Amino acid sequence: MTLCRVFWADAEAIRNYSCFGDAISFDPTYGTNKYCMVFTPFTGVDHHKRSVFFGASLLSNEDGESFKWTFENFLKAMSQKEPQCIITDQDPAIKNAVRSVFKKSRHCFCMWHIMGKVTDKVGSSICRDTDFLSRLCSIVWDSDLEPFEFEEKWTELMNDFEMVDHSWFSAMFSIRKKWIPAYHRDFPMGCILRKTQRSESANSFFKRYENHFGTLVEFWMRFQTAVDQQRYFQKCADNDNAHSLPVTVTHLHLEAHAASVYTHSVFYEFQVEVKAAIMSCGVGGFTREQDVEITDVDDAGTGTGKTFMVFYNISTTTIAATCTCKLFERKGLFGRHILWVYSGKEVRSIPKRYILIRWTKDALNSDKNVVEDHDFVDSNQTNLSKV
Repeated sequence: MTLCRVFWADAEAIRNYSCFGDAISFDPTYGTNKYCMVFTPFTGVDHHKRSVFFGASLLSNEDGESFKWTFENFLKAMSQKEPQCIITDQDPAIKNAVRSVFKKSRHCFCMWHIMGKVTDKVGSSICRDTDFLSRLCSIVWDSDLEPFEFEEKWTELMNDFEMVDHSWFSAMFSIRKKWIPAYHRDFPMGCILRKTQRSESANSFFKRYENHFGTLVEFWMRFQTAVDQQRYFQKCADNDNAHSLPVTVTHLHLEAHAASVYTHSVFYEFQVEVKAAIMSCGVGGFTREQDVEITDVDDAGTGTGKTFMVFYNISTTTIAATCTCKLFERKGLFGRHILWVYSGKEVRSIPKRYILIRWTKDALNSDKNVVEDHDFVDSNQTNLSKV
């Protein structure tokens, strides 16, 4: 008898998913052992901005039925709670399986995998001797671009390098809504699409524990060591956050409040926006429509001379504010433009409605995140075939 499919997720993986499972990545690119089974982990981003493990399967075949089986068991382990977004590569079998199983999730393609193919598609010389690659990256990775701005810049680049009829770039443009951040500016956790470092980190993490010559038992021991190490670092970060505060650089009460609420890693991203609010932002105009004040904020830090609009509702007790940069929608953190307006209004703390639990020091302590202490392992007997 041969084991063809197995999925597992322990209690801690399920608990992490309940806290950080809004956006997940599924990557079937890892070999495991001499039996040529493929290791397919589900990963996400925790409150320290580190990769976190949610579950995994071992598959002997990379076909649609195997991926569908994996996704169904993943949802079964996670009490049928679907992520807001699932990120995969462009494998047609995976694409069909995602469409079949995940009814509510947005399916996106990994930018890191796509951009990693550019040099092979156009040749190393054009990437090395021209500004093609740098211009492409500046267009593709820019989350501040509106969709129409992205399309204009893409078309201009393709025209400049006579690649309008290039089959691969044409294909990538046709599926642009699946992988370009410009089309996910208003989507929670849309920022994860552009985290090249995140994909590289997860890839490096799992690659260290591949062993193409080992048995399944050897693989399991090596992988469990990897997961234990990942969890150890998470607990160390939790302990450090519980007993220390990050260094603030301004006298703003907003920054001090953020330091007390967010994890250190998240706070330092927030701090970048605080400093930019002070150093780069200025008023470009001001209007009022009924109970909404509209401030045009000039942002010298973008280098584009772009103006952003902050809408501040003065009729509510929750100090509601939105900005056309949509940083909060993408990352769950206020950007420099809202912070600039808030500082002028002498707002002393971040309104509770705008503090995402997943970025806080208490992310793992919420009562809703308690799960039973058990492992979830499933290997369907119909997937055991004779040698």
